[in-house]
Amino acid sequence: MSYKIRIVARIKFFLVFYIFLLLFASPVYSQEKTDSVVISKIIILGNNKTKKNVILRELTFKTGDRILRRNLPKLIEDSKRNLLKTPLFNFVDTEIQYIDSQYVIVLLTVTERWYFWPQAAIYYADRNFTNWLNNKDWSRTDFGLGLIKYNFRGRNEKLSFYSIFGYDEELILNYEHIYFDKKRQHSGAVFLKQLKRKETGCMIENDRVKFIKLSGQYALKAYNAVFKYQFRKKIYISHSLYLGFEHRTISDSLFVCNSNYTPNPNAPINYFFLKYIFLNDKRDSRIFPLKGYQIKLTAVKNGLYIFPESEINSFKIKGEFSKYSQLNSGFYIENHLTFQKTLGQKNPFFLNTALGYSSNIRAYEYYVVNGDDFILLKNTLNYELLPKKIIYLNFIPLKKFNTLFIKIYADIFADAAYVKNDDALYVQNNTLANTLLYSCGAGINIVTYYDWLIRIEYSVNRQKNSGFFLHFEAPF
Repeated sequence: MSYKIRIVARIKFFLVFYIFLLLFASPVYSQEKTDSVVISKIIILGNNKTKKNVILRELTFKTGDRILRRNLPKLIEDSKRNLLKTPLFNFVDTEIQYIDSQYVIVLLTVTERWYFWPQAAIYYADRNFTNWLNNKDWSRTDFGLGLIKYNFRGRNEKLSFYSIFGYDEELILNYEHIYFDKKRQHSGAVFLKQLKRKETGCMIENDRVKFIKLSGQYALKAYNAVFKYQFRKKIYISHSLYLGFEHRTISDSLFVCNSNYTPNPNAPINYFFLKYIFLNDKRDSRIFPLKGYQIKLTAVKNGLYIFPESEINSFKIKGEFSKYSQLNSGFYIENHLTFQKTLGQKNPFFLNTALGYSSNIRAYEYYVVNGDDFILLKNTLNYELLPKKIIYLNFIPLKKFNTLFIKIYADIFADAAYVKNDDALYVQNNTLANTLLYSCGAGINIVTYYDWLIRIEYSVNRQKNSGFFLHFEAPF
C-alpha cells in the first residue's frame, strides 16, 4: 500500500514540475529565442592567399552559435579587430545579412596585404634610431639584403632571411608560426643567428656604452639557436616556451676593457637558456593601441647546468602591464608598469640589462642603465588630431598599395623609473643606477598602413637634458 502511495506522490511531483516548466520556463526560453540570433553561415571574401581556417581562428563566434542580438555587434567588432592585429590584412569590412528573424549570415571582406618583401635596407647599429643620429658616426651603419615572406603557404607563417654587413655582420634565418594542429592551438618557431662584430660595447661608463673597435680581428662572435613552442587555446591568451643555446667568443682586448664581461674569462662562453612567456593581449592594435590591456609575464633561466665552467646561472622574472582607456571623445589615456627581479648568481655584462634595451624610459634615449632589478612607470595622454582618413591612390594599379589610411595623435607623457645595481665598481663609474629617474614631454604620432608608425617627441629628463627624439615603434 505504501509503495503505491510513493508512486502516486512521484507522479504528482513530476506533473507539478512539468506544469511549472510550461508556465514559467517556456516564456523565458521563448524570450531568449526572440532576443537572439543564430549564425547560420560565415562567408569570407578577398582571401586569395589566406586559408579560411586562419581567419576563422581569430573570430569570437562560429557557425551555429546562438548569440544575443545586443552582443552581436561587439563580437563582430572584436573579430574585426583581431584580424587587423595579424600582419595579414590592410582592411576588414563586415556585414550582417538576415535570412529571417532568427538566422543571420556574417559576411567578411578582407583586403590582403603584400606578403613578399625583398630586403635591401640600411640599418642603424645602435640601441635606437635617436642614439644612432646622436653619435654622428655614419660608419656605424649596416646594409642588409634578404627577404621576408609573410603568410607563407597561406597559413600566417613567416619566413625571413637576412644577410647584414657593414658595421655588423649577421646571418639570420627565422621560421615562425608553424602550426601543428587544425585548431591552430599548437605552434612552433625556429630562430638561427650568427653575429660578428669588429666593434662592440664592452662596458658602461658615464651611463653610456663604451665601445672597443678592432681592425684586424673580430671583437665578438656569437652563434645563437632558439626553438619555440606556443600553446594558444584561447584567442587572447598564449603560453610560449623557448629553448635556446648561445656560444660567444670574445677577443683579449674586449676582456681587457671589461674583466667582468664574463664570469670566467678562462672558459668559453657556452650556455643554454629556457624562457617562458605568458601573454594576455586584449589591445585593439599591435602598433598603436588605444583601448584594452596587455599582461605579459616572462621568466628566463640562463644556464641549465650543462656548461658549468661558463659560470652562468641566473633566474630573471619580468612583468609588464599596460592599460589603454578612452576618456571621452578624442582623448585616450595609457598606463604602463614594468618590473624585473633577478635571482641567483650575478649576470655577466651582456645579460645584466635593465633600461635602454628592450625597456626604455623616454628622454633617456642616449643612456643605458644596467642592473639586476628595476621598476618602470609610463603614462601617456593621447588626443586624436586626425581621425582615420582613407586615401585612394588611383594611379597605383595594385590594390594592395593604392588604398592607405592615416591617423595622427598628439600626446603628453610622464615616465619614472628606478634601477637597482649592487656592483660597487659599476656605481662608481655611473650615476643613474640607484637613483629615481623621471621625465616628461609631448609628441606627435603618425599611424598608417603596413604597421608604419612615426613618433616625434620633445622631452626633458631629471638631469635637465632635453631634445627631440624620433622613434618608429610605440612607447609600450
